[in-house]
Amino acid sequence: MQKNSAAALSPQNQELNSLCSRLLELLLDITVTLVCSGSHSGKTIRILKRFAKPFGFEVYVMLQTKSVSLTLLYSADHRIQQTAIRHIPGLHLNFYFQNMLSRLSWEVCDNGMDLDRLDALYHEIVQTPRYSFYVIWLTTSLANMAFCRLFGGDAYAMLFVFLGTAIACYVRARLLRREIHHLFVLIITAFVSSLTAGCTELFQLGNTASIALATSVLFMIPGVPLINSLIEILEGHILNGLEKIMSACTIIVCIALGLLLTLVILGLENL
Repeated sequence: MQKNSAAALSPQNQELNSLCSRLLELLLDITVTLVCSGSHSGKTIRILKRFAKPFGFEVYVMLQTKSVSLTLLYSADHRIQQTAIRHIPGLHLNFYFQNMLSRLSWEVCDNGMDLDRLDALYHEIVQTPRYSFYVIWLTTSLANMAFCRLFGGDAYAMLFVFLGTAIACYVRARLLRREIHHLFVLIITAFVSSLTAGCTELFQLGNTASIALATSVLFMIPGVPLINSLIEILEGHILNGLEKIMSACTIIVCIALGLLLTLVILGLENL
């Protein structure tokens, strides 16, 4: 949805309006990519301003959890302006996208760049092949196993945390493909992971069953939303910060429900 100003349709203004429209669409794509990749509001706005400045435009951004409203205003003639709104899908962390788009924004700001070249470089970045599911699956399981060891887990605890994480990640991927509500998926994922780790207590394997249970769900903790929520509040984006805190708390409650379900089923309320 766009709204154009009633600038005089001289050849120069037509060219500027065309540039504004193209730049606006590209900046909306960049905004959605940054937010979905885990960038907080302040960082996203700074990157967008660096992109817009060399083209002679000022950018005004209103970010929310599910949508972004972006206005481009030509610095030399405020009659030339356009506004657009775009939906923001769910969070898919990708620090590579954040880093590369930030570097690209500095290059554009310092040296200037043709819009066609900028568009091509942006699409080159976002089309970079991602790690396969199996690589993420393995490394996530190994990382959670390392957390278990870090908190003092023995060999049995580490083994069952690894297995629980691997099984839970697979189950989560399968459930998400069926478009099941993500909060229900979180509860099931936490339950599967903790239930597998709880076998160490059920079958009296090793001496650190409580550590296995506690660390079995650490891979699900929403660290980035929690950190970003604090940054948002400190930078003055209060509403965004509160939204992120509430979202992170909802995730934590779902994790707790899955873990509680395991404790009840295995009869480990007093563990």
